[in-house]
Order: sequence, then C-alpha cells, then structure tokens
Amino acid sequence: MITFLTIVAVLGTIAFFLYALSAYDNKNIDRSEQKREKSLENRKIDPKKVYNKNWDPNLPRPRVCPACGTLLKKEEYLYASISEYSNSEGKRQAHIYGCKYCYLGEVNSQGIEPSPKPVDDL
Repeated sequence: MITFLTIVAVLGTIAFFLYALSAYDNKNIDRSEQKREKSLENRKIDPKKVYNKNWDPNLPRPRVCPACGTLLKKEEYLYASISEYSNSEGKRQAHIYGCKYCYLGEVNSQGIEPSPKPVDDL
C-alpha cells in the first residue's frame, strides 16, 4: 500500500510540475505575442509608392502586399496564380490575389477583421 501511495505521489508531483511549466511557458508566449503586436501596429503602407518607377534602386523594397498594403514578414507570402497562356513576348501573366490578411480574411496584427470581398459570378 505504501508503494502505491508513493507512486501516486510521485506521479502527482510530476503532473503538477508539468502543468506549472506549461502555464509559465504559455504566459511567456502570450507576453511575447503582445509585444510583437505592439511593435507592428503600423503595418500598412501604400503599395503604389513602393512599386512606383521613381523608387530609389539603391534602397531595398519592403515586402508589401499589393492588394491591401500590409507589410509582410520574411516567412509570409502572397497567394497568386500564373496563367496557362503566354503573351507575344513569351511571358505568362501572374494574378496576385493578396496576402493572408486580405485574401484569406484572417485577423491582421491590428486586430481588425477585414470585410469579405464579394465573389463575381463566373
């Protein structure tokens, strides 16, 4: 009986330790996420200014969604498709739909839910 109680006490102590460790870790993750959101409050930029021909070629262009103007991080990407047909120069047209904030409708870093865009009938 004493061995059973010892095993239950050890397992209970391990469970409590793991629970406390995960709670502390979740709290740190939430804190770092809030800090990231505060630092990225102003993530919108005018895409016409970035993709303009007057842009200084010596400066690197920021990663900007051409549809909504959201600044994108290195690991974020655009949703696009490439046409099957090529033009007279042999180039194919790329259709950019947007980023995960405007195309998928995810909540952006400012906590604003974008309104869904109507889909045209084909």
